[in-house]
Amino acid sequence: MLQLIRDRFTGVVAFLVIGAIGVTLVISFGNMDQGGVAGTYAAEVNGEEVDMRLFRRVVQNQLIEQQEAFQGDLPELIQQQIQRNVLEGLVRNKIVTQYVRDVGFRIDDTRLSMLIGSQPVFQVAGEFSREAYVAVLASQGVSPERFESDQRAQMEVAQLEDAIVSSAFYTPTQFRRYIELLAEQRQAAFILLEPAKLADDLVIADEELTAYYDINPDEFRTQETVRLEYVELRMDEIVPQVSVDEQEIRDYYEARAESFVAAEQRQSRHILIATDEDTDVTAAEKKAEELRQRLDNGETFDALAREFSDDPVSAELGGDLGWAGRGDFAAAFEEALFALAEGETSAPVRTEFGYHIIRLDAVNVGSLQTFDDVRDELVEELTKQKIADRFYALAEQVDDLALENPTGLEAVASETGLEVRTIEDFSRNGGPPFGYNAALVDAAFNIAVLEDGENSPLIEIGDDSAIVLRVAEHRPSVVQPFDAVRDRVEASVRLQKAGQLARDRGAQILQRLEAGDSLDAVAQAFDVEMQAPGMLNRNSSDVSPELLAGIFRAPRPVGTAPVYREALLADGGYAVFRLDRVEPGRADLVPQDARDQRKRMLARQGGNNEIAALVAELRADAKVIVAPGLFDQPEIN
Repeated sequence: MLQLIRDRFTGVVAFLVIGAIGVTLVISFGNMDQGGVAGTYAAEVNGEEVDMRLFRRVVQNQLIEQQEAFQGDLPELIQQQIQRNVLEGLVRNKIVTQYVRDVGFRIDDTRLSMLIGSQPVFQVAGEFSREAYVAVLASQGVSPERFESDQRAQMEVAQLEDAIVSSAFYTPTQFRRYIELLAEQRQAAFILLEPAKLADDLVIADEELTAYYDINPDEFRTQETVRLEYVELRMDEIVPQVSVDEQEIRDYYEARAESFVAAEQRQSRHILIATDEDTDVTAAEKKAEELRQRLDNGETFDALAREFSDDPVSAELGGDLGWAGRGDFAAAFEEALFALAEGETSAPVRTEFGYHIIRLDAVNVGSLQTFDDVRDELVEELTKQKIADRFYALAEQVDDLALENPTGLEAVASETGLEVRTIEDFSRNGGPPFGYNAALVDAAFNIAVLEDGENSPLIEIGDDSAIVLRVAEHRPSVVQPFDAVRDRVEASVRLQKAGQLARDRGAQILQRLEAGDSLDAVAQAFDVEMQAPGMLNRNSSDVSPELLAGIFRAPRPVGTAPVYREALLADGGYAVFRLDRVEPGRADLVPQDARDQRKRMLARQGGNNEIAALVAELRADAKVIVAPGLFDQPEIN
């Protein structure tokens, strides 16, 4: 009943299963034919299927994300576009995975196992758990085989991306030109025509106000709000209700006695003969066997480790790895280490890192921690457990009562002792005390709650709180009467007219400047101030972003003749500027480390552009057939 509260890692796994759509989603569908695909598939790509369940899952996730951003129900047109974008992304993913397979990119089992084992969602107490792995995937309806196949495909695509990006480069000439533009400085002077300064002198007729009001009714709508009643379960309010006695603590200790045995620790050394894709594995194994024989012949482990081990850290220490327990080393290494007797040396053991010769120097056998040693820890754990149990039991009770008494919260409050509280003004943007919470907004404006007066399901608000709510009053959005918003209408009309006046005067000023008048003279004639901030760079904060962009877009002056241009500002204002001088950036003034960093960034951008071009080419050549009626479905669940 309380999956949302109890199964907190579902979203993480969903991301891992689905994977990121690594190529840009586009609206155009290119060469997609409609028809000819069975209903279990969304599309065929070069004869291979795009699974319908995957398509639906990604669409659903996208719809949820967009609903949160949209803060309300999505228009049907946007929902349809999301479906098309998702399919295009999955098609391109399929095309890329086909390409990397065909050209020979491969991921071995060891690298795949390391990736999966490193995912926290599949770990228990910091270690990979096969049982957790299978259970979590099963909760998503995905088999381990399918999941591993998807992960392998994603890693192979990453190999392709790394290969292209790492081979990209930026020539010295290109970089010099880039620095010249990036560090370029420009000297300009300008005058600003600001609507706020022009608005006060404008005369506004009543007919203009009513016309603006009639054309822009949505600007004067009230915000849709509701008055909510709710009951809230809070973990911190349960804390005073929970206590543990001494016998409970001792029983808890006895039940978990095995977990209080300190793990066995082993001190070891190793000599590593490393291997990789370019290594002759047979030669590495032979070298390890020779070193093992030299140890048998009496040479010291310390000396051979310092001379031959490829582990740079432990080699300097004579191969010493210090104390470690189970789970600290690769599986094959650990198995060999824990099979040794104290002082014994292993035969060469192969892991993904190479061949190891291992010597066990000492063993620290685990010991049982006493009750007194762990009592405080037990009290904390047992208290947290009882609080959580009480919270979940109360949550189930609240959920059941709200369902059994759907049109009010009085029964919930009387049975549980929880207080019915009120939020006077709650909108689709949320509201205090909870702020914006997508689940809360969706529940409050759900038709059954909003129009039928029903209680909501139990809603999680953070990790330690949950609520059930109902709408006590709905206040729809309405256009306010003209008389009530007259001042706002006048302010909008005045600002609009002032902006137009600023643009008209700006055009007049620019005409006079192009006719030969000076900027100083024109500024005096129009009673505005001329500003000359000096040399500007692309990050200057002395001028507005729109004006700065205009200054750096303007053509360079030829000879001594200045360049005059205009810029429309974000506040509706208008700027006219004179560009006097342009100084190219100098690469020698940029520190070497900054230049190197910029080169790497530009090379990566170039590599990403090459990847995009490759994907576009593959997409253009692909044969894609979309399932009949795929985009005619009213909704996707």
